[in-house]
Amino acid sequence: MLKDILFLAVVFLTNIIQGITGFAGTVLAMPPGIFLQGIDTAKMVLNILGILSSIWIIFISYKDIDWKEVKKILIFMIIGVALGMKLFTLLPLGFLLKIYAFFIILMALKGIFIKGEIQTPKWVLIGVILLAGVVHGMFVSGGPLIMIYVAKKLKSKSSFRATLAVVWIVLNSYLAFSHYNQGVFTPENIKLLWMSIPPFAFGMIAGNILHYKMSQASFLKLSYILLSISGMALIVK
Repeated sequence: MLKDILFLAVVFLTNIIQGITGFAGTVLAMPPGIFLQGIDTAKMVLNILGILSSIWIIFISYKDIDWKEVKKILIFMIIGVALGMKLFTLLPLGFLLKIYAFFIILMALKGIFIKGEIQTPKWVLIGVILLAGVVHGMFVSGGPLIMIYVAKKLKSKSSFRATLAVVWIVLNSYLAFSHYNQGVFTPENIKLLWMSIPPFAFGMIAGNILHYKMSQASFLKLSYILLSISGMALIVK
């Protein structure tokens, strides 16, 4: 029971960040979610909540979507997601979790310490989208990588958030279908999902208010700090 309560607290806090940025909620929630509920349960519940958060964002920010970038991102990320899902079944879970932990720490350190624009060739950006898809297929956490691409293409924070929301709906729906076929939608997991809806909703409401009222840069920095802590905790697990 205590683990369920702590998980619900994680859902609430990380969806405040999700409501602000449109990308960081799941990657922040996944490490503590794995600790508290196990990887299959965490992936299933957080993936569905990711779909719901994206529907929420699209509903209130539909006019901010950049459909040209949505199509480009989806083409390459879908390929990456399929590869990531395959790798997840072939490689040892312990090894994957360590790689995942180092990945999110690296992304966090980049966000904290590297400021300003970095000139990146077009082919590298395409590779970033593919790699984001691979990570998303394994851990439903491709947001930090795809942010590198989207931040260069979309300067409006509202367009940034709304465009990513469309991407997550498509990719996470594909993952949800896969999870269903794998038998992850057990009665216990579905019960936890229903329990997660209220803290999810309150977190998204708070995050959306902060998205418009406060500096996004401050909350991005906070999310990167939390991300690095989560990654380090996963390494010492």
